[in-house]
Amino acid sequence: MARRQPRSFTEVTFIEATARRLPVVLMLDPVVPKGPRRLSSRFLGMEGTGRIALAPPVDIAGGKAFLPVGWNLGMSFELGDTWFQARTTVVGHVMYPQFPTRRVDALVVEQPEKVLSRNRRKAPRHKTDPARPFAATIWSAGRKDGEALAALHAGRLYDWSEFGLGVLLGEPASLDVGEQGVIRLERASTDECTLLRGMLRHCTSVEAGRWLAGFGNVESVPPGEMVDLMAFIAGAREPDEAL
Repeated sequence: MARRQPRSFTEVTFIEATARRLPVVLMLDPVVPKGPRRLSSRFLGMEGTGRIALAPPVDIAGGKAFLPVGWNLGMSFELGDTWFQARTTVVGHVMYPQFPTRRVDALVVEQPEKVLSRNRRKAPRHKTDPARPFAATIWSAGRKDGEALAALHAGRLYDWSEFGLGVLLGEPASLDVGEQGVIRLERASTDECTLLRGMLRHCTSVEAGRWLAGFGNVESVPPGEMVDLMAFIAGAREPDEAL
């Protein structure tokens, strides 16, 4: 009988980081004379097995930096209340697909084989401000064996309070009332991104061609939970199965 190989701590860490599109700091090794020592980037997703796509890195002034294939990099990023560090190498440059049809420039690096971590004693620095507009992508939180976990809808955040949130869609939500969904909120041209889960309470027509999907019992998705869904969102392939 076939069984799934368990995912390693390192693999789960990078699945979570890419699914959440976390900001990442890149440390150059070696440093170009008079060049920057550190660059800012962001996880975009998995680019095949064992490779990670990153947003084009920028320096402190916001200028894009080109990193050739073979360049060694240090990586540091924050996930939950933990700070992670790893080392990697540039392996290429691609046009990375973004939902639904858009493609963006991306730097491709090897997925590190190991990662160092330490707990942070203060709250994460990267906060999401619900008062500003965000793009919203919705997945079903449930999964049946052998069923693909495709994104159900792309819309925008309509409102968000302590009681729940609303997402404005161009079609009725395909979730059933009472079904749990996962919502990723992103603000264009920023590092702000968060993953939430909540129960669909209603989907109401608000104007011609617009529907408002209302979610209740909304909470953050903690790192380490819903790993299969995070792997799909990140674009990670299933581990090899052994007999």
